Amino acid sequence: LQLQTGTVNVTRVLQLLIQEVTFDPKRIQDGRGHVKHVGDCCFSPETELLSLREMNEQGEEANDMSEEFSGDENEEWDEGISEEEDEEGSQVQEVRTDRLSKRVIEDAETAGQPPTKSVRFGKPDLYRPPTNEELNQLKETENLFQSSLFRMQIEELVSEVTPKNKKSPALDKVLHTLNEIVMKLPRTQSKELTDQSWLPDNVKVPIQQSPYQVKGHFHFAPPTSMKVVGSYLLGFCTKPGMNVDVLLEIPKECLQAKDYLNHRYHRKRALYLAYLAANLDGQDLFTSVMFTFFHQDCNKPVVLLKPAGKAGRHYTIRLHACPPEGFFKPNRFHPNKNNIRCDWYTGKVKDQELEPPTPHYNHSILVDMTMAGHLRHLFSLSADFPAMREGLVLLRVWLHQRELDTGPGSFSGFLMSMLLSYMLSSHKVSKVMSSYQIMRNVLQYLAHSDWTTQGISLATPVSADLRTLTDFHQAFPVVFIDPTGYLNMCANMSTATYARVCHEARLSVAILDDKSIDGFQALFMQPVPFVHKFDHIFHITHVPRLRLVCEHLNLQDSVMDHCGNYLMAGLPSILHLLTKALGNRVNLIGVKGYDLGEWSIGESPPGLKDIGRLTFGLLLNTEFSSSVLEKGPPADDKQATEFREFWGDKSQLRRFQDGTICEAVVWQGSNIAERKLVCSQVIQHVLNRHAGVPKSIIRYLGGHLDCLLSLPSVQEGADTQSGADTHGKLHKLEKKAKGNKKTGQQLDPNRNPTTYAGTGDEENVTVMRVYNDLCRILRGLQDLPLNVTSIQGTSPVFRYAEVFPPRPAQTKKTKNKTVVHGHIQVPGPGQPCPPFVPAFKVICHMEGSGKWPEDAEAIKRVKAAFHIKLGELLHKQHGLVCSAATGHVDVAMGGFVFRLVIAYHREVNILKLERTAEGLLRERDNEASRQLERETVMLPRLTSALHGLQQLYSSFSGTLRLTKRWVSAQLLHRHVSDVMVDLLVAHIFLHPEPLAPPGSPAVGFLRTLHLISTHDWKINPLIINFNRELKDTDLQEISNKFTSSRSQLPIMFIATPSDKFTSHWTKAKPTPQILQRLITLSQEALKVLQLQMLTTSDGTDFKQVFRPPLDIYDIIIHLNPWNVPHWAEGVDCKDVPVDERVGQDGREILPVVDFDPVQMYLEELEDTYGDVALFFYNPCGGLYVAVLWKPPAFSAKPFKVTTLNSRVPDLDQSGEDLMMIPNVAAILEDFHSLGKGLVKAVDVRRERPITR
Repeated sequence: LQLQTGTVNVTRVLQLLIQEVTFDPKRIQDGRGHVKHVGDCCFSPETELLSLREMNEQGEEANDMSEEFSGDENEEWDEGISEEEDEEGSQVQEVRTDRLSKRVIEDAETAGQPPTKSVRFGKPDLYRPPTNEELNQLKETENLFQSSLFRMQIEELVSEVTPKNKKSPALDKVLHTLNEIVMKLPRTQSKELTDQSWLPDNVKVPIQQSPYQVKGHFHFAPPTSMKVVGSYLLGFCTKPGMNVDVLLEIPKECLQAKDYLNHRYHRKRALYLAYLAANLDGQDLFTSVMFTFFHQDCNKPVVLLKPAGKAGRHYTIRLHACPPEGFFKPNRFHPNKNNIRCDWYTGKVKDQELEPPTPHYNHSILVDMTMAGHLRHLFSLSADFPAMREGLVLLRVWLHQRELDTGPGSFSGFLMSMLLSYMLSSHKVSKVMSSYQIMRNVLQYLAHSDWTTQGISLATPVSADLRTLTDFHQAFPVVFIDPTGYLNMCANMSTATYARVCHEARLSVAILDDKSIDGFQALFMQPVPFVHKFDHIFHITHVPRLRLVCEHLNLQDSVMDHCGNYLMAGLPSILHLLTKALGNRVNLIGVKGYDLGEWSIGESPPGLKDIGRLTFGLLLNTEFSSSVLEKGPPADDKQATEFREFWGDKSQLRRFQDGTICEAVVWQGSNIAERKLVCSQVIQHVLNRHAGVPKSIIRYLGGHLDCLLSLPSVQEGADTQSGADTHGKLHKLEKKAKGNKKTGQQLDPNRNPTTYAGTGDEENVTVMRVYNDLCRILRGLQDLPLNVTSIQGTSPVFRYAEVFPPRPAQTKKTKNKTVVHGHIQVPGPGQPCPPFVPAFKVICHMEGSGKWPEDAEAIKRVKAAFHIKLGELLHKQHGLVCSAATGHVDVAMGGFVFRLVIAYHREVNILKLERTAEGLLRERDNEASRQLERETVMLPRLTSALHGLQQLYSSFSGTLRLTKRWVSAQLLHRHVSDVMVDLLVAHIFLHPEPLAPPGSPAVGFLRTLHLISTHDWKINPLIINFNRELKDTDLQEISNKFTSSRSQLPIMFIATPSDKFTSHWTKAKPTPQILQRLITLSQEALKVLQLQMLTTSDGTDFKQVFRPPLDIYDIIIHLNPWNVPHWAEGVDCKDVPVDERVGQDGREILPVVDFDPVQMYLEELEDTYGDVALFFYNPCGGLYVAVLWKPPAFSAKPFKVTTLNSRVPDLDQSGEDLMMIPNVAAILEDFHSLGKGLVKAVDVRRERPITR
């Protein structure tokens, strides 16, 4: 806060703030702790503002160069850039937690006599009633800001992204010297524009000159004036990488009256800047002289100067050139005027009346003509608008975090400034508003605006020459007119960019309205990368091909208007086609901005061919995006012809169930995975049919990770008879997919041709259907002593969390692998491992009765009797194969095995009972009660919540399974809780801010990696609010208790409505070391995946991040694949043989259930050598166990009975006491012998030295 310490007790004000927002004082540090990374999100302002140093009170001329660079100004400036800023270089210094106290001390020192020692306030001073001034300040915070904490965060953010000193003496000296150098440059002789031999050899013209032949003469002369302009003077400049714009006015003698025609002005402007750059290149004043394009406009180069010394650490000078004020008449550049003659550009002569208008070319010249006027407009606006600077800084950060200010036609900081000006003139904001209110009102306005049909204007209709908005709407897709009435400031903005700005504004307003969300963190601190924002993306991988697209769409006039930029000319038509074709399948279409970068003045300028690819993003409407049917108008409707013309041979007449006969398009989609990629088929068909874009250059990324959720193909020639109809259908579908390899088209270039035609979605549906049938049978059982009150599955498959949902199992004997005992199969001795068949755990709660015993052991015996009775009734009444045991009963149904477990609701409380020394009974948690509560209460509740998430978000299951597959692939499955991963993914869907919930598994997986790698697990709890059960008071209580009890809580703390304070699912694991490993791996995986998605090619291997690094491990235990039941699930596994089944007298028998030799081996290793080593394994097809020695195990220990395990006497010891060291050779031998038949080899990769 801006504390006026002269009249206010600083300590008292801080206490009042803490009381007002009702949070623990340590949270002030937490909020500021977020801000300490602000430097990472700061940006170099891409502004096209032109501004003057000052409109001084004496009314001096704004364009007087001598005043702008006078030495008198130097005296008014601060002492200079602080030494602290000198050390930080181009990086913003991290915010320290004591900055608030520093600021209070500084304010106290400036208010009067500084205290010589710390002042201690007595109890009456600390708790006295607040003064009137204190109350007024708190009331102001309440009215003008969301909260006191939000206000402090905003002020800290602004202080971090803006320069400490508004004026820099070092930069002033550079600008004065630059002025002297430029003004002394010699004139050149007048030459034809096509004769460029006069240019120095060290520079090339920074634009593409096509056509090269053009009329006109040019010579260089020093500029009429040089003005420091832009955000630097208005106080909107932000760091790091701050730009200082300098405007050079080209003398009239260098221009001719008709230079607005046929690229003449652009050609002369480029030559003028090229000559300047060539003469500045050898100056010691600058470390580098480069070219770049202003706002990526290929016809508007600017010179980049990097000053030497202090100024170069913080500032970059950009040289612009513009025509003299009033040299061209603005009405010459109306959108319907033509200023590029067809006979010059194309060689085809046209009548003057038939010349096409050139609105974008006209706009390019108008931008240079109106820069000074825009500066004056903004300066007059900011004169008595104190909160404008802070408000614009917040909005610029908001734009930059969402990548909305990059690329051609972006929503720049200048445009945001002009929008604020419009809102002020239309009384939508007031000059007395705070920065928070300004930011909120601007976002609220953008959320409900539509400049594509109802443009806005800053012009006042006082002149008959001013054109109506209708004229601009006919020429441009987005319209925002400047104060002159001639320039559309959104001329280059696409409808996709504007739609995304409005979409982001709507999301941001919703965040601000939700008090349970940390709005500051979501709006200003969290970046929104393009690949995280959109569910599917696709690339047009060969941008030069768009030249032919423009010819195909007959856009030659538009290409001429864009000065040969066929990308910008064809993009609106491509977006129109995509919007019309995709319809309600998508909520938003985005285009990623490109950057042509900087280049040396001696190099040729980059062209569109250097962009490489054009990237689009699709934000899916999951309700309709997977629909395979595009229903059109009735056959006799007038629009039917248009429908057939648009869809071509894909359109066909179909009769629907309601009896209507309509035009329709049916897309390929034999399973859920293919239906999720219908948008790929739509895009490829439409762009190929209407724009001539070959399918070969469209690279669609939507199912690029699907191969990791698909099992490899089954070898042909095997017996595939199944006990379940669904399995037979799946096999038929699989054969159909194989048959389509020759003639069918691949929907996704990344699809593995050897995979099943599905990613497990159908298997999940099958399991749930069989489970529901079993539930109906259980509820309808006759002769059961007590009724079943509730049934809840708790296995991962019931919450859609099984990486590979099982297919229906064979209920006949497996040849040569099992032995039958009665109606149960058991593994055969000395035979390969039988197929893995999981048992799905189902908790069955029985109704209460007075006959239930009160003793825990008696309850177990009663439940065992229930299990036996349940198995008998299921077999007798429904013919199901059952196997009862003491703790459960296994039931085979529909090709699956369900493990039914009886639960009694009072059993947990009975287990908690213990008798005191006085003979009294009391309840106390113990390990047995916690385990039972976890299995019968907490896990069923969590399973229900996650099951509901899948019903709301169709991509939840795919995201969760991908994440689990990645965690398993990194060999961390045994070291992190399975439910922990479920909760992390649930957080991505329930709390996606500042994004929308993921619409595809791939983007959900990316966001999960981002969450793991960026969340501050030490400082902040991860709260997952299922069904919004947690209210604001609950959230505050969780945060306070977390802060006060942090040292006793797990390193990864996850709170849910049913587990607010203990983080039950992460209490045992992960350890701090495993969590750090998980964070490091997720950071690297995120970088690799993001880069692959933006630069994908035919050879891109998306499985790369699913192959673990093995360099840190000491030993690798290689396993025999025939005894690894899940080896077919391996990342690089190809073909899987099908086990042959043989009949057993026509009877169905129970398969071998939950038999996994590898897990048994790992458990034995951990029991025996868990104090010596850590063991890592990938349960999804891993063929090796990685071993990491624990460092304490390799330190010599004195001889004791407790140290004899795995140790031998140290024969090389020098002391008298007998020391024991690890017997590595014996341990390795035990690794092999314990896994006899399973272990193939033990590979020692690294030897650990003994610490003596």
